Amino acid sequence: MAISATPTVTSAPPELIAASSAILPGLRLIDPKRLDPRSDGEIAAWLRQPHPITSDKNVWAFWHSGFINLPPWVQRNIIGWVRRLGPEWTVHVVDHVQGSDTNVTHYVESSYFPDCFNNHTMDGPTVGAHSGDLVRLPLVWKYGGVWLDVGTFLFRSIDDICWKQIEDPATPYEIAGFVIEMRPGVDCMLNGFVAAKRHNPFIKRWHDIYLALWEEVSNAHGFHKHPLLRHLPLLNPPVQKLNCPDLNVMMESFSDYLAAFMCFERLRKLIDPADGFNGPEYYSNHMLLFPALQETYYFQQQTNWSGTRQFELLTARRTGEGVVKDEKWQAAEKFVTDALANTATMKLSHGPPDALNSFLADLWDSKEHQDKDNIDGTFAAYLRYGSVHFEQTREMVPVKMDWPSEEILTCGVLEPKHID
Repeated sequence: MAISATPTVTSAPPELIAASSAILPGLRLIDPKRLDPRSDGEIAAWLRQPHPITSDKNVWAFWHSGFINLPPWVQRNIIGWVRRLGPEWTVHVVDHVQGSDTNVTHYVESSYFPDCFNNHTMDGPTVGAHSGDLVRLPLVWKYGGVWLDVGTFLFRSIDDICWKQIEDPATPYEIAGFVIEMRPGVDCMLNGFVAAKRHNPFIKRWHDIYLALWEEVSNAHGFHKHPLLRHLPLLNPPVQKLNCPDLNVMMESFSDYLAAFMCFERLRKLIDPADGFNGPEYYSNHMLLFPALQETYYFQQQTNWSGTRQFELLTARRTGEGVVKDEKWQAAEKFVTDALANTATMKLSHGPPDALNSFLADLWDSKEHQDKDNIDGTFAAYLRYGSVHFEQTREMVPVKMDWPSEEILTCGVLEPKHID
């Protein structure tokens, strides 16, 4: 059922505007002249229309059933991006709705997608997630910009996170993103934030590998056994190091769900003798990568990856009559102020399905709680306001990416490794 396309974003309490710098060390208010001045409803209506692509400064997002069918909290996320980033960036929300003016097929040719996507025959419980995996890299490759998963809160400008360095000819950086350990000692780039200028050689090859997995199939089951990936061990995150409970999924299913990450791993360790592409060299020298545990999953670590705990903290009242600054209030205050000041983004997701006992995204999706991210006086509303109106003063510190110590493949990008 369609939902309102005009969700409300909390306005700033006067006392917050007057004293925000004192309340939040490490932050300052953004000059209002830099923000998009349109109303939430005007931005929401604008997001449902196609926009001209005039530069590489694009933000790409996708929801298979269209912006109007996004949960309200996710609509508010994207409206917040538009308001925060201002006129220098164009936010595009594409979909896969037949007849839609913002259907991704208006931007990317069908040859970039498998038959099951083009024919709407993809099946299984993760159609939306894997459709997003298929569209993100072609959009960035063709037009440039940044892919953002729709469940992302943005706490820094994209220019400040990475784009100034990508555009600067004095730096070697051509791709930016976040990395996390997907096996002990093995980092992998997440694909919820992918930044690059158009026609990037790594982005195109990464998509080519992922697309090959989808040939003559309708879901991701068994991707870890595909000839292009079977030489890689299963993903197996070191949960204790990540301050995460044991995952309630088999690693085979986990690896299938995140097969796009394994495609990245294959490519970063591959040298193609046919055209000289050198994945290890590119990974070591041309990627601006930041630690995901600091820059996108900081809030998860602080709560043992519990969506229920995150919901409790954010639902607590921060201001208003009768508020007592007790231990619970202090915990919520620290949780929110640390997120606003010390992490670039906050990524909420729904999966892998059943991997964790609770997901904040699932709670906010529910009809019962669909406005709980934005109730005046709560820590959630404070977090949302800060995500639009505050900027951080800290310096982000990238991870030094060394030449991979694992085995290097010398073969074509789409050539399976020979296994005796």
